[in-house]
Amino acid sequence: MIVRAILLSSLVAAPAWAACPVAADLTTGIRLVDQNGVVETYRTLRPHVVELIVDYGDDYSDRVSLARGVYTLDVVEEYNGVPDFGTRSSYAYQVAPEAMPLPTPGEVWRTRARVDDTYDDKMTASWGDPITMTYGDCTYAVIPGELVYTGEGYSQTEGLHYLPEIGIAYLTTFSTDADGVVDTYTVVSITAVGDGG
Repeated sequence: MIVRAILLSSLVAAPAWAACPVAADLTTGIRLVDQNGVVETYRTLRPHVVELIVDYGDDYSDRVSLARGVYTLDVVEEYNGVPDFGTRSSYAYQVAPEAMPLPTPGEVWRTRARVDDTYDDKMTASWGDPITMTYGDCTYAVIPGELVYTGEGYSQTEGLHYLPEIGIAYLTTFSTDADGVVDTYTVVSITAVGDGG
């Protein structure tokens, strides 16, 4: 009887951080860590827009705004937490963030993205069949996809994994036609930041 009481009390006292993050945790933040130690923190910035901070270490990071947690709206480099606005790039689409489609298996969405008020790119978002992936102790359904930006004389491809249960997409590959090199990124853990994060 005493053993059972101790077991029950330990279950009740289990810390909240042990649970796998869900969309509601975007209010305080969700942290992804990749195999190279890069830390990505996602938080709700405003309705239909998620802020992403990518911390590379050595006081260097990128701050990104993502429509629907997927499509880049702007990105700026930061040094010691201070943005360098000379590095800022902005993306203006033909529709508002709330009208952008969420990733759906088998769907393709084509639009245009005006980059830095200079380049008028074609953008194609395509999504594949769901898969299941495990990150540490957490398992999620994932919709793999690809965003391709094509401008005059160049193209850029972003491989993404979208997690519907959270409402974010993280980068898995990045390449341009300039050098043909494909950079790959592997997330190994997903945790909630919590109120003190």
